[in-house]
Amino acid sequence: MVKIRSAQFDDVPACAALADELIGPRRAQPFAEAALERRQLLVASDDGSVVGCLAYTTHWFNCTFVSLVVVEPDHRRKGIARELYRAVEAESASPRLFSSTEETNAASIRMHSALGFTASGYVDNLPQGCRELLFYKRLDGGRHA
Repeated sequence: MVKIRSAQFDDVPACAALADELIGPRRAQPFAEAALERRQLLVASDDGSVVGCLAYTTHWFNCTFVSLVVVEPDHRRKGIARELYRAVEAESASPRLFSSTEETNAASIRMHSALGFTASGYVDNLPQGCRELLFYKRLDGGRHA
């Protein structure tokens, strides 16, 4: 049974290992540490092992922005990313949730669409060389009403 929870200090190495393929080995550890320090790092754990993580910030134009979501390959397509997003939606004080992905990441684009996000724009000229697509989702109810 997968459990979504706030990350703890001991989760940082596993989150960094997951993030490594997306943001590179030199950036992954400091990135995970900074998200933990801000208390804006969620993990999905399965039998005590971290199988997914989501980092976010609440200071992006006074909106919540998911800066990273990654799930271990063997655990993908099992609803874990969906549950991580649900958890950040519950945490968000803003009714506006944003996320992004590279334009070449078809699986992430489909996932964002399935989660109710709509296209919001794009950013060019980033270091990785790909256009970054921005997604937006309006949150209703709960803390956002």
